[in-house]
Amino acid sequence: MSVSVDIETVALNLRRAWDADEHVLVQVPPPMKAAIDGVMSASDVTFKYILVTGYVSKVTNPRIHARALQTGSRLRASYDARSVCHKVVVPFEKSKGNLFGLSNEPFVNKPARHPEHDENNGQLRNKPGAQLLHAALEAAQKATPEQLFAGLAYILSRGKTRAAAESQAQAVQAVTMPRVLKFCRKFLLETDGGARLVAVWGAFTSLLAEDATIKVDSPNASDQFSRTAGDVEVSYDQALVSASECKQRPLTADDVVHGLRKATRSGVPEYLFVISAGIASGQEAAVESAITRGEQSIDTALVDIHEELPWLVRSLNPKRRGEFGGMVVGLCRKMRKFNSANVAADLWNQLTS
Repeated sequence: MSVSVDIETVALNLRRAWDADEHVLVQVPPPMKAAIDGVMSASDVTFKYILVTGYVSKVTNPRIHARALQTGSRLRASYDARSVCHKVVVPFEKSKGNLFGLSNEPFVNKPARHPEHDENNGQLRNKPGAQLLHAALEAAQKATPEQLFAGLAYILSRGKTRAAAESQAQAVQAVTMPRVLKFCRKFLLETDGGARLVAVWGAFTSLLAEDATIKVDSPNASDQFSRTAGDVEVSYDQALVSASECKQRPLTADDVVHGLRKATRSGVPEYLFVISAGIASGQEAAVESAITRGEQSIDTALVDIHEELPWLVRSLNPKRRGEFGGMVVGLCRKMRKFNSANVAADLWNQLTS
């Protein structure tokens, strides 16, 4: 049998739990606290959303089973956890900071695509995490109303701590060119799926084209759904004038063909391929040929970030150089690359302090 959970009451309970004080938090039973700590300290983002959704839904309607994820669950009193999460939990998090991972649709991920959460589900790869989440949700099932609300408040308090721990890059009045250059080179030693190059190029583009609208997308975003021309787009008065494809792995001829196809589809007059790892071995001639063909209809160029970094850094005035680190951090967070954001902030503060 499925039951409903009132969305407005869920939002109210989240706000109440967010404002709860220490007198509430001490009511969390030790086994519940241990299980919540395990889920909140682990890397699996989806489990965190299942956890908070289960707790706030059960606080709102005590009849529901905290481990239920879909109305088709075999558990007694199932409910639509996905709707609760996406309609209330996700917007609530966005208003408070990175509490759980800042995912837009966490229940689309595989661990949440089951009728209920079960630690014995063979399709769940993270077995230790699945066991901790199972224990935390079962603790909610057995808790008194006071303990249950305290558990929800404790989950949110752990989220607050997570958000507060994120490093921030300090804006500096003046940063020397060698320090900005050193920051870029050190930061680009790792890739994070190519996001670090996108963040660096996006920051340069944003600071050098002050009157333009700059759009930066994660390199992991699906072209099919994002329909973007490139990782970094430049527009004036809503007219797209330039797009860049950033590759932090060796560039192939297929990359060039695919990028120019997106450029043609979007009608962009200029397309740049920004690279940091050179051209794939044996494909130099094919890449050059593909770019030459592209130049017949679109302004196309290959930009080696390591060769261009000195010029790019010199092009920033002292005020813009002082803002560079913070912009890289912000772009990493926008792409939900939180570890790289913290690395960038710490590196920037170290080099500019």
